[in-house]
Amino acid sequence: MTRVLKEAGEFPTETDVLVLGAGIAGHCAALSAANAGASVLFLEKSSLPGGSSAIAGGAFAFCGTDEQRQAGIDDSIEAFRQALLYSGKGRNNRELLELFLAKQLVAYDFLKSQGIGFELFMSPPPDVPRAHMTGTGRVVTKLHMKAQAHSGIAFFSKSSGVRLVRSQGGGRVEACIVMYGDREAEIRVNKGILLATGGFSRSRELLGIYAPELAEGVKHGGVANTGDGLIMACDLGAGQADLGYVSGSFGGAIRNYPDDVIKPDEIPPLIFAFQDTAIMVNKAGRRFVNEAQSYKALGAIGMTQPGGIAFQVFDESLMAGSLDDTSVNNYKEALLGGYIRKADTIGELAELVGLDPAVLEETVRTYNADANEGRDSMFGRARGLKPIDTAPYYIAATANAITSTYGGVAVDGRMAVVDWFGVPIGGLYAAGEVVGGFHGAGYFSASSLSSSATFGLEAGRNAALS
Repeated sequence: MTRVLKEAGEFPTETDVLVLGAGIAGHCAALSAANAGASVLFLEKSSLPGGSSAIAGGAFAFCGTDEQRQAGIDDSIEAFRQALLYSGKGRNNRELLELFLAKQLVAYDFLKSQGIGFELFMSPPPDVPRAHMTGTGRVVTKLHMKAQAHSGIAFFSKSSGVRLVRSQGGGRVEACIVMYGDREAEIRVNKGILLATGGFSRSRELLGIYAPELAEGVKHGGVANTGDGLIMACDLGAGQADLGYVSGSFGGAIRNYPDDVIKPDEIPPLIFAFQDTAIMVNKAGRRFVNEAQSYKALGAIGMTQPGGIAFQVFDESLMAGSLDDTSVNNYKEALLGGYIRKADTIGELAELVGLDPAVLEETVRTYNADANEGRDSMFGRARGLKPIDTAPYYIAATANAITSTYGGVAVDGRMAVVDWFGVPIGGLYAAGEVVGGFHGAGYFSASSLSSSATFGLEAGRNAALS
């Protein structure tokens, strides 16, 4: 029986497994639990499923896949382990790390069985190509169709969990108070409740507590990502992990700068032109960094610039390579939306955003001279060193974007939420961005969606069998 998005009609008051949040983790958890024989009530706070997963770049980091073998890529679990530990600065929860490494191909096979195709992104050396591209939002769309068609899953939108209920004496979590449209309901749960509610990139209050320096940053991520799962779990004494490492991602676009007006529910694009051939300048019109670094590394550097703003400058040769099927390289759509500005000369480009034309012209002239000689005399950039000399020219005002918080509740190797002493809170599981520990003190590119799928499948199955 196919179920459609709805927030009206008969609402179940009892289920085996309750899944809160309909991103990648929630969908994998709901399908896994239902496939294990449990009845599943699947709730999404916003009007549409997807959350941050639906607007992410669509890349999944996997190791040992068919796509890698076909491309002749020499990879290993040990190399993947070391890469994850390096990005996490050794602060990763080793139990979660080993669980992911052991089960990531299970998630890969599961996604392929759901009709999801992957295309390996051939990252330049010395990086090992592990990012398997799917296109923005495609995985959520396909998984949601499977969830709608599953007889064991009942899905409702505009329905959010607000409080967890334990049995008398602080025992198992046995119910959840939810807001169903504008009504309150208590859902009795026979086996387990699974939190897949995402992070808190949209919560000024929680950012003020855990990452006050980001409270005024460009808000990205799912519009319903206000930390509901973290709050509900912490109310029961859940432990926390990685919340001291919340950071922004430089590249959050600002519309119509300097006359920008950001709407509360706006999802601005991420512009990562600097990871290709663009340069970045500050309000003085001068370069300040080697642009060929990760967007996470550039986040801290960009925040030190005046106003925390940097301008990405590039030319028609990069615009011509705009990709329609990704959320971070779709420059043409960003241009139409007013996030990128266009001019025939560098001087005119500077005037559009209030920069000194003479300074920006000199900055680009110096950079182009270096690029033509194959060196960056100022910052040592090597990757993407290419002259910006093909009109028309483009500029994007960008700042730190809070895309994902990657810190949250502590879990064990069964994806059961644990308290501060490491003791599982009976009947409560979690997966996805609400969970802390896996990423450690950094972030390995494309590991968010792959870990969310992997841990979602594990959490759903364990909840159904509890």
